[in-house]
Amino acid sequence: MAAAGLALALGLSLCPITRAGTADNVRTAKRVFLEYMAEGSFHGVGDIYGPDFVAHGASAEYTQEQDRAATLSWRAAMPDLQVIVERTVADKDLVAVHWKAVGTNTVAAGGMPGKGDRIGIEGMTFFRFAGGRIVEEWSVIDVATLRKQLH
Repeated sequence: MAAAGLALALGLSLCPITRAGTADNVRTAKRVFLEYMAEGSFHGVGDIYGPDFVAHGASAEYTQEQDRAATLSWRAAMPDLQVIVERTVADKDLVAVHWKAVGTNTVAAGGMPGKGDRIGIEGMTFFRFAGGRIVEEWSVIDVATLRKQLH
């Protein structure tokens, strides 16, 4: 009986379902950029973010609703916004995403003047997952390049 229990435990630990978490997390992380940021589609947001989600910024922490509002302001400032996921790296409960965003700043919103300038910016975002949902986020954005493009 002990041998059967050990075999079952080993079988479960090697089961593809337990390894699928990292691939699922990568797909979820990409959705944040390709659906939410690029398309402005927030359908299924409850399936993506955990209830205690927090985005860590340089000087503050933000809720999921505040993070969503920031994304919507970028979309408002650049209605033609296009977002590309350049690469992802995953390790256990973390997924890193290197992304690029390009758009025409036609509306004064999101801290941008709306002068019609074509803007390209890139950044890296780290997501921490728990139970298949994003619970923490850290982003680094090339703000210096953005400021140069807006002058």
